[in-house]
Amino acid sequence: MIKRTILTLALALLVAGMSVAEVRVKALDDVNVEIIFTWKDDAATEMAVIGTFNNWVEPGVPMTRNADGLWEYTLKGTVTDEIAYKIFNKGTYIFDAGAPDKKDDGFGGNNGLIIVADVLAGIAPGQLAASGAAGGSTGFVNTYPSKFNFGMYTVLGSKSTFVTQGLVDKTVKGLETDSTGLYGKSYWKVGGTLWPSVTAWFEMKVFDGYQAIWAQDATGLVSPELDAGLAGLFSGLLFNPVNWLGGANPVLNSIKTGLETPFLVWETGYGYAKPTKRTAVLWETLNERDGNDGYMRFDLGPELRKIGGLAIEATIAPNKMSGNYGFFGWFGASLGDLKLDFQYDFKSAATDDLSAIFDKLYHQDLLFGAKYKLAGVNLAAQGLVNLYSEEPFGIDSHTAAELKADWALPADAFGLAASYRYTGSMAELLFGNADSLGTKGTQRVYLNLWGKPLPALKLGLDSSAVLESAKIADAAIEFDAKPYAEYALDALLGKKSSVNAYAKLKYDLETGAAYEASGSAFQFGEAGAKFYLDAPVPSVVNSMDLYWGFNNWDADKVFNTLIASFRMPKDLSAELGLGLRTPRASASSEVKAENNLLGASIGASWKVPKPALKSPLIYGAFAWNMDPYDSDGNTLAMDGYTTADGAAKNDGYATFRLMMKWDF
Repeated sequence: MIKRTILTLALALLVAGMSVAEVRVKALDDVNVEIIFTWKDDAATEMAVIGTFNNWVEPGVPMTRNADGLWEYTLKGTVTDEIAYKIFNKGTYIFDAGAPDKKDDGFGGNNGLIIVADVLAGIAPGQLAASGAAGGSTGFVNTYPSKFNFGMYTVLGSKSTFVTQGLVDKTVKGLETDSTGLYGKSYWKVGGTLWPSVTAWFEMKVFDGYQAIWAQDATGLVSPELDAGLAGLFSGLLFNPVNWLGGANPVLNSIKTGLETPFLVWETGYGYAKPTKRTAVLWETLNERDGNDGYMRFDLGPELRKIGGLAIEATIAPNKMSGNYGFFGWFGASLGDLKLDFQYDFKSAATDDLSAIFDKLYHQDLLFGAKYKLAGVNLAAQGLVNLYSEEPFGIDSHTAAELKADWALPADAFGLAASYRYTGSMAELLFGNADSLGTKGTQRVYLNLWGKPLPALKLGLDSSAVLESAKIADAAIEFDAKPYAEYALDALLGKKSSVNAYAKLKYDLETGAAYEASGSAFQFGEAGAKFYLDAPVPSVVNSMDLYWGFNNWDADKVFNTLIASFRMPKDLSAELGLGLRTPRASASSEVKAENNLLGASIGASWKVPKPALKSPLIYGAFAWNMDPYDSDGNTLAMDGYTTADGAAKNDGYATFRLMMKWDF
């Protein structure tokens, strides 16, 4: 019998200086377990867990604060469960570095992994025993048995598209079938420990495509006809389903393997395999990118990362990720509140001749960074120098820099963050995230203020001023402001509940400037609000999220949306959506005549309680003149609290999807 005990496998750790995570597994009997997630973040007003247990459906499963002030969620499971997960907060996925195990997420990061049977057996993946600990053997021994985990992301189902207005005369309204067919994608992933200290991860693209059963174009030409489409469907599914649906044979598109020792960690990846992302001090200097023709990465092992009180990180990574010979590498050192960081990247002109690798370096990055905590104020600085073989160096054009300071009172009673960023007209990160530098040829001042005038109320303002460096004399400054409020309604409603709201505004000081949507130098571009209520109908509806979005960015139309999302017992969920698309007074008569005033959507999903089948998710959705879902159709695609892609998405069309998805 499995020992009835609680095994704590994740030690408390600091994440961004504020967050601490822990996972515990409690055996209830020989079959059933409780998995208890806890997360410490005093500043957060909401927190959730998301993962394979809910098919990664955003916004995950809400956590609640326990008696110790920690965010907590208890998941019912069985001893055979293998669960991949992340912490989720306001659209951001957070890897739990204290998870019992980890699993490559395929996006340059990791998911936390809980293999319940191993947790209950007390097995610690990757744990290194001291010399001689295993039968008197010498060297280091990995006590974790060789284990390979299979994962799969597969979506399979039908997708139909309808037109809700004439393709030629758009003033004619109605509902007419445009196309219907079979849609599917399947990626198989195998990864884990090959043998002690050696890990590997493989991904195979099995199929990814759409096959029309019936379709017509704008002229009314039908191709394929229904009988031909059905014949193709039956023959394709009977004789070569993978090739028929995907349009090609399966292909191994990602390989990553590595060796972890106490002194060196080595990794190599190819295809769509991605090296782990990196944020140096302020900027993401290695972003999510494919390995393509390959990379080799060498990091210091854990035994060399600590020398007394000094923490060190060092990496070198020769690669051909761009097709040319390239390199990225860095060295960082931290002592107490002080951190220093240096990174060097290059891209060579050479593609095959290694002896010519340094003859011409198209692009070089020299990155410097430092941060320090002084009298409670966090100070940080990041700088970049670009060298291009085809461009003469200019101190004003080939450099970028950012300075930042932030400070907060305990319990987030009040805080502020301020930064200044300069980006030269040619400044560019070779392997990093372009958003870190912003628009080329600009200077930006950023100020974020927040505070809690009441224990349940948080108010804040994110603001920035961006100046085009080439137009300093014209005072070409654009101001952005995002005021926001978060209010906990628990005391008022007697249950976990909250309302959050924000607005986005722009103002351009340049003489004669006018936004197309407003016709003036001021633009009220967006507003949104979210209402969360726990157990609105006990035992019937577990929780509800209600989103209102006001999208005012479009030049011709204003788009209001109202989306309700319900989570119910038995892994059921449902969404209802309404949209109101109104033309501006300044819009042309043609735009007004062709406008689709109303939009609507309805969707539902159910996680099939069949662990032997890996508990697939069955979902369906119908969206008419709007579409609040992502491309695979079961997760809400939101930009803030407005629907992504604004008024134009699915305008003049309707879609119906009925799908089954496996994601583990």
